[in-house]
Amino acid sequence: MNVKNRKCIRKLSLKSLYANRRRNLIAIFAIALTTLLFTSMFTIVLSLNASYETYQFRQVGGYAHGTFKDVSPEQAERIAAHPKVKATGARKVIGITAEGVFAKIPAEISYMDANCTKWSYATPTTGRMPESGKEVAMDTAALQLLGVTPELGAEVTVSYSITDKDQTAFTVTDTFTLVGYWEYDELMPVHYINISCDYADDIEAQAVKTGLQPFRTDLNVMLASSTNIQGQMEQVDTDLGYTCGQLYRSQQRPDRRQLGIYLIPAGVTARSRADDRHSSFFAAGDFHGVSYHL
Repeated sequence: MNVKNRKCIRKLSLKSLYANRRRNLIAIFAIALTTLLFTSMFTIVLSLNASYETYQFRQVGGYAHGTFKDVSPEQAERIAAHPKVKATGARKVIGITAEGVFAKIPAEISYMDANCTKWSYATPTTGRMPESGKEVAMDTAALQLLGVTPELGAEVTVSYSITDKDQTAFTVTDTFTLVGYWEYDELMPVHYINISCDYADDIEAQAVKTGLQPFRTDLNVMLASSTNIQGQMEQVDTDLGYTCGQLYRSQQRPDRRQLGIYLIPAGVTARSRADDRHSSFFAAGDFHGVSYHL
């Protein structure tokens, strides 16, 4: 709107404001307080939500969006190349120790790549990840239980049971060189004892010679979006040419490759790998398992 006498109108407006100075100041103050109240409320709610999510992820043992269980190298490549998958992290569990000092909280012996290590809250704060041979990294609580002072280069002797996809077999006792460690989180469901890929492959070769199946490799994934994680995981499976449904494990056909779906509902603490074999669901498909964080 074009007004020829803007100077006069501006002067009248200022006079009106000054005439009701107290009322206007109260109104401005009320608006500022209301804005601050809503800003604080939303900030607190978002912070609480983020803290609750982190709490749940720590209970589960990692914050990856989901996990495709028991995948082959070819399947892992196809999953990583899917447009809905932002990043992947591989993990191969070779054994578990749940007796003696680890009777209360078990320890899993596994190889993790860099992404999986990060998403599992297992990144060494001192030292580095295992790279070759009998190198090991673990949390300080596990070292204390084993009677080892957290010190790079220390020798750590660990006895554990070799575990393949379906059974626990023989026991192995090995002495490792400590190359990294981090503070233990009391909410974690297990102790992570991380080994090198070379060592995992050597133990796997020994286990296969005794008649065991190759160890299971799980592929953790970060999706492009954290919205509708279950739907996205199922979409990845469908896009790659497989089907996704749910059947109880007892219905699994031995002559047919299956898709296992392990759902972790909000508020439920995850159990060790030895336990999750008995709580999975299975359905027809080429991937042996898909795990979702809901």
